[in-house]
Amino acid sequence: MPAVVGAWLPLSQLLWLALQLPVVPDTSSGNLRDATFRSLNHCSSTRQQQACMQADSNLQALIVEQERPEARERQPRCLGALTQVETVLATFRWRLETSTNLQRAIDAAEAQCLPL
Repeated sequence: MPAVVGAWLPLSQLLWLALQLPVVPDTSSGNLRDATFRSLNHCSSTRQQQACMQADSNLQALIVEQERPEARERQPRCLGALTQVETVLATFRWRLETSTNLQRAIDAAEAQCLPL
């Protein structure tokens, strides 16, 4: 079993994390940016797997949106900030990262990805 920052994750938890089904991005508000940051903040504050899976799904959709050339021209630092959140969120979901560090990455990305 893999060591995790001085602790062991139970095999059942590892399997549960590995077998999670994909979640559809929440675009019900009509604003993917706001929905993404709202779900990321919810994930960071609650650390619930379902909330973090929704945040990851929204984040992936926003990254795809920001990969378009016109989006990169308007906000050149946004994509880099979002990929940093993606990395921290992945380690957070595996309990290898703190909510404080995740929140810092979220706040930095939110500052770089201003509403259009």
